[in-house]
Amino acid sequence: MKSIRKPKIGLVGMMAHPFRGDKEGYFAGDGQAMHAMAEQLDFELNIITGGIYSLEDARNAADVLANWGADYLLVQSSSFAGGDFIRPFAQTGVRIGLWAVPEGPPSAEGGLPLNSFTGLNMYNSILKRYLLAYPHPVKWFFGRPQDPLFLQRFTVTVAALRAVVNLEGARIGLLGGVAPGFDNLIVDPRVYEVKLGVRVIDLELDALLGRARQVGDGDAVDKAAQEIAGPGVRLAEGMRKHLAALAKLQLGMQALAESHQLDALALSCWPRFQVEPGVAVCSLVGQLNTLGLITACEGDVPSAAGMLALHYLTNGEVVTLMDLVSIDPADDSALLWHCGPTSPLLAGEGGTAMDSLWLFDGPEGQPMGLHNDLVLRAGTVTVMGFTPQLDHLVVFEGRIDPEKPSYKGSRGWLKDIHIDGEALSIPALVETLVLAGYQHHYPLAYGRLTSAAIEMAAYAGIPLWEAEGERDYLKPA
Repeated sequence: MKSIRKPKIGLVGMMAHPFRGDKEGYFAGDGQAMHAMAEQLDFELNIITGGIYSLEDARNAADVLANWGADYLLVQSSSFAGGDFIRPFAQTGVRIGLWAVPEGPPSAEGGLPLNSFTGLNMYNSILKRYLLAYPHPVKWFFGRPQDPLFLQRFTVTVAALRAVVNLEGARIGLLGGVAPGFDNLIVDPRVYEVKLGVRVIDLELDALLGRARQVGDGDAVDKAAQEIAGPGVRLAEGMRKHLAALAKLQLGMQALAESHQLDALALSCWPRFQVEPGVAVCSLVGQLNTLGLITACEGDVPSAAGMLALHYLTNGEVVTLMDLVSIDPADDSALLWHCGPTSPLLAGEGGTAMDSLWLFDGPEGQPMGLHNDLVLRAGTVTVMGFTPQLDHLVVFEGRIDPEKPSYKGSRGWLKDIHIDGEALSIPALVETLVLAGYQHHYPLAYGRLTSAAIEMAAYAGIPLWEAEGERDYLKPA
């Protein structure tokens, strides 16, 4: 799989001579701190070390950063400066963040040292109210790089940018079409290209099956099979032949993904696979996600995009896809479950049992495998998905309780649920999901990712579906 690209951030300092605070000294120190932060947060940094004192300086700096391929321009109001200095940066079309700094001690004559925040205020107003062709939302920052207010807000932005720049140009293979009857997962691929920069590539299932048939027995199949049923996985008796079949399909899928330069798959995982080659592919889906080829079930392009976004927001962590199958108002919990497509890397202390998928066992009880029976490990998770036409983002956080009993498959009970910092009861969560018309698949990753997910969506022009209240009546549309 291709590596995750680091976002490229350019930094400039706007300055004017009448303000006599140590703007150049502060900016140099901030630049050193930002270099350290680039290592820590994993982004590329290009600093225009001289202050921007004139419109010509601004034009030259904007050209340098645009030619470098900057994804984001961090414009520090090192002091108040000319309003027209922001124009060349806006004309690049690159996303802009505006940074104000503390004033520091008064100058010798007691005057205002920098007037930095006023500069931020002015540039923001010019971008939003005057330069109407500028296409992006603008975020504010304040403080020195090590200050909690700056650090928290900037960390969120770096994660959001990583997702944005890696989604741009990403390719999702819709392999075999949407699963029969799942009409709520049908999408207009043009919307994905316009809003996220993601291309959806239609692929016939025969293309995969043909490649899998060409894979003969040998070391490559044996190695893939060993990796699918790797450490911490308990393979059921008599299921080796299914494991070998999945290994051949894996090699076929990886070859197909490489030839079409795919970053993710939306795989129509049933019913064709159960007819030919006679397997359930849940464990294979888990393995592909382990390997970083993001794979969603049932031809679900919106979830493939959501899983891919979560993969980038976490800088490459393993993600999965769940259904929300039951609720328990008694302890405000919701059961996240799927037949078994979750990576064993997300399993709790009980590990993973790899067995036949009872759902597809034959009429005489002939086992058909394989699926991953596991309980998600304890921890905070973020559930995030796009509605099919990318008209809303749905995102909420919660805590996985691995002790509460559930059903065979990949699963975990979710408690302490929040949407954008607001605690939600189970009835309020269901009200929110139903009024949003949200589909039945829920991409999941570990960590608190809500803020970065919302910022990522803001750059794509996708609004957040706000939390609904708990009510006992049907809300008018």
